[in-house]
Amino acid sequence: MKKKLIFFISLFSVFSTFAQNKNALKGLIKDTQGNPLVGVSVLIDGTTNGTISDVEGQFNLEVEQGTVLVFSMISMQTKRVTVGNQTNISVVLEDEAAILNEVVVTGFQELDRKLFTGASESVKMSEIQANGMSDISRMLEGQVAGVNVDNVSGTFGTTPKIRIRGNASINGNNQPLFVVDGVILEDLQNVNTEDFISGNANTLISSSIANLNPSDIESFEILKDASATAIYGARAANGVIVVTTKRGQSGALQVNYSGNFSMKLRPTYNQFDLLNSAEELSVYRELEDKGLIDISTSVRAQTFGALGKMFSLIANHELEWGVGGGLNEEFLNQYENANTDWFDVLFRDYGIQQQHSLSFTSGTEKSNNYYSLSYLNDQGQTIADNVQRITGTARNTYFISDKFSFGLKLTASYRDQRVPGTRNRQLDPITGQFNRDFDINPLSYSLNTARSIRPVDENGDREFFRRNFAPFNVLDELNLNFIDINVVDVSAQTDFEINPLKNLSIKGVFQARYATTERDHVVHENSNQAEAYRANQTQFIQDANNLLFRDPDNPGLNPIVVLPQGGFNYLDISELLNYFTRISVEWSKTFNSDHEINVLAGQELRFTDRTSTSSTGIGVVYGSGGIVVTDPNIIEFFNLQNIDYFTRDEGRDRFFGLFLNGGYSYKSRYVGNFTVRYDGSNQLGASTDARYLPTWNVSGAWNAHNESFMQGYSFIDNLKLRATYGVSGNLPPNASALLNLRADVTVRPTDVEPFLNIEDLTNTELTWEKLNEFNVGLDVGLFNSRVNASLNYYQRQAFDLIGVVQTSGVGGQGLKLGNFADMESFGYELSLTTLNYRTNNFSWSTNFNFGYTKDEVTKLDFGPRIVDAIGQNGAAVLGGPRRGLYSTQFAGLNGQGIPTFIDGNGETVFQYDLQNRQDLQETLLFEGSAEPRGAGGFTNTFTYKGITLSVLLSYKFDYKIRLNDAFFPTYTDFDALPGDLVNRWAVPGDENLTDIPVILDRGVSQTNGDVVLAYQLYNKSTVRVADGNYLRLKTVRLSYQLPSRIMSRLGLNNGSVSVEGQNLALLYSDDVLNGQDPEFFSSGGVALPQPRLITFSLNLGL
Repeated sequence: MKKKLIFFISLFSVFSTFAQNKNALKGLIKDTQGNPLVGVSVLIDGTTNGTISDVEGQFNLEVEQGTVLVFSMISMQTKRVTVGNQTNISVVLEDEAAILNEVVVTGFQELDRKLFTGASESVKMSEIQANGMSDISRMLEGQVAGVNVDNVSGTFGTTPKIRIRGNASINGNNQPLFVVDGVILEDLQNVNTEDFISGNANTLISSSIANLNPSDIESFEILKDASATAIYGARAANGVIVVTTKRGQSGALQVNYSGNFSMKLRPTYNQFDLLNSAEELSVYRELEDKGLIDISTSVRAQTFGALGKMFSLIANHELEWGVGGGLNEEFLNQYENANTDWFDVLFRDYGIQQQHSLSFTSGTEKSNNYYSLSYLNDQGQTIADNVQRITGTARNTYFISDKFSFGLKLTASYRDQRVPGTRNRQLDPITGQFNRDFDINPLSYSLNTARSIRPVDENGDREFFRRNFAPFNVLDELNLNFIDINVVDVSAQTDFEINPLKNLSIKGVFQARYATTERDHVVHENSNQAEAYRANQTQFIQDANNLLFRDPDNPGLNPIVVLPQGGFNYLDISELLNYFTRISVEWSKTFNSDHEINVLAGQELRFTDRTSTSSTGIGVVYGSGGIVVTDPNIIEFFNLQNIDYFTRDEGRDRFFGLFLNGGYSYKSRYVGNFTVRYDGSNQLGASTDARYLPTWNVSGAWNAHNESFMQGYSFIDNLKLRATYGVSGNLPPNASALLNLRADVTVRPTDVEPFLNIEDLTNTELTWEKLNEFNVGLDVGLFNSRVNASLNYYQRQAFDLIGVVQTSGVGGQGLKLGNFADMESFGYELSLTTLNYRTNNFSWSTNFNFGYTKDEVTKLDFGPRIVDAIGQNGAAVLGGPRRGLYSTQFAGLNGQGIPTFIDGNGETVFQYDLQNRQDLQETLLFEGSAEPRGAGGFTNTFTYKGITLSVLLSYKFDYKIRLNDAFFPTYTDFDALPGDLVNRWAVPGDENLTDIPVILDRGVSQTNGDVVLAYQLYNKSTVRVADGNYLRLKTVRLSYQLPSRIMSRLGLNNGSVSVEGQNLALLYSDDVLNGQDPEFFSSGGVALPQPRLITFSLNLGL
């Protein structure tokens, strides 16, 4: 009995002891501002046991003494706390944005910002995310000093023109390098940056960034100078944008949903200066008086509108002449009063766009997981475009032991898009004009088509006019002529980290990526484009229509139709296969708490294969199930026109790099750093000297705030002086060491013979473009980080740039590419963030950034022609900027209302030799840079309790814009007319009152080529230039954080709603632009401007 009693007493003691060690713990979790945090995951480390903080930031949990609790929450830094014998605990979690500002993520390493010597800037996605904007690269506009984002087209899939510290190349790629989670992101298709403004269909697949889900992005790191970018070596001359995506976090499962519902507002004619339909008819009557439009010209006209339709009906005896054999005014009145609003016809009143994103995150001490799905459905700005995109991400990190971890990341995206059908624009090398056949771009059509033309008649039936010698109605054409685009992009990435020793880590990353794009351009048999190949109604049209076949063996025969049935199918398929691998070893050690040493070494390999095919289906009868009816003569017709009906291109890009980086810090005061890298590429010359490029950088920093003599200045938190110098590189444009031959055929009156044409000779010495860069910077933090500023000044010397040199022509090539050009630039940047005012419930903060750069071409062996320099894009001229805008020197109108100009000899003339390359600077007037030299943004953020208002103004300055061509020697009644035309020269003496030229008589316009050229020069003259300076109300965002009591009732951890406007207004721009957007180039094709966007957003977390 005694033994049993002793046993029970002992057993009771054990349980008593256990019960005493199991404490009931109460806790409160707050942020650094003292606000309670709801929905924080509280887990017992190593288990799945835990809880979540309530709406007051409180939690209750039974724990043993010595237990480690893990506190985690999205956007907050995870924290581990060991519990003692206390019953109450208070935990403060720090915002990850604050942590981010202390760390520089280079894609290779994460470095303490105080020990970083380069020029870079960290941006948290949560701070700049523009709801409703589906391309993350556009969100950087106005956010970072020295980063200039030009939205040259707003169509989904197009790439904005991004410049970090201006340009590093004259003719090559100046886009920055994008790096996502340590891997260089290759573009789906190589598109020359100068073609971004072209409006060609291939620009829609120029951006790989467009395939990323914005909700997956955690942060950006913008690497600007040679020290920051040196680790990326020869491809980093244009700067690097490092994108870090979200990953799983320790804690219980958290589910987050974000939904955006946007409305795209259509443009209006109030934004533009164009004549209305009544004013147009008055001009058309003048055209009729001057013999430019009459019954004889209309029946054989390629294009006509209301007046031409009247004459055509009269010629076909379907309409009578007017009173006294004049115009049928009763017929014309219905068009005079039409005043068609083409924006209302072709654009949606409220183009609806919706984005939905759902993510799941969880983790334990052994693994973290992140999964996301997103869906974008955009009805489009116009009735002819729409897009859908689906993305998925799965990312897992496994912590096998203290010494080994690895991660897996799978991503996939699919895009289905439709845009109006378009053909590539073509450059006329003689006149310098770009032309695009069969263009039906809704914006271009709205701005360039007469408002007296009607889409439907009085009975509601579609009304047809003439274009390309065939019946045309834009609504009909948009239904029958379109491009379907499909993009599939998948990747698998794995990375690992091994820590065999305390101070040594070995990291590796490998990615395999496959992407395919398909552009299916459908041209139905009843479309205007197809009917144009069958237009042969009269002998006049047969002689004028160059889409009819002229038999070279029988030149006396009439031209014949070679597309008797069907339409076209243009199919372009591209494939990208990319492998990327990098292995690095990093050693870091601190000696005696004063000396810190870090060494990083590694190698990088990249394999990129690109294949593209293009085919043309001829005579496709879509209405009969897609059967093909092909006239054999059309093949010969295509050969004579030098049109390829099938092409295939293959590219093999192989890249290899070795790198070494070392850093030293003494007492966190004095910091030194160096990087050397050796890169090789098969894209360059055959000689080993040309293929390989060593790059290097040295830099240093002085953290003056850590000096003992600064301790008395407690208001100074940070004072760092930085300096760097280094060499980086850039792959030249169209780099190839190979002999390029192209099959062609002769054009002879008696026979056709195939031959090989030399496009490019073997170029064994073509090598990297190179850049020397010096940077000095100052970083300042004051008053407990209420004021932070960063100032940089830099100088750059780009050399061995690709330029054109004139050869003797003995080798079969008169002009040859070579490393013959140099360019210098300088600039400065300022970033300033301030916390202006803060109380318990209210705060006001400001972010201002400013960047300015100026470049000059210092060596150029072969300059541009006059026709190139006066173009919309400008040209590189020795002593001028990379893209300088030059103008013909307008001297006023003469006594007949015809434009005149001053030539290089000071004489008044009607024309220039547009092909001349000599005396260009004496002949033309330099207007300024065609690219913005200065850019920046100004953001104010106001917070009151749960309400936040943010306003972003973006600006650009110091550049010139060529106004769109608007004045011509003659017009058609299909054309919209500029408002300034009402001030045109009409009678002698008007030359003293106006600079708008006269509309020429028919005889003069058809017989005097010099006078006609004068109008082309007028559109490129000093009176057709505007300042590009503008101030834009870029973003206004009002958000509301749901109160804790509401979230508690709904079972939510977090929730917010917001309304946001994008591209709301141009607060300032040059008046002479007359509605022309300073950023946008109206080039037709698939190009559309950035729309005004109103977005309603909902964010929920469980």
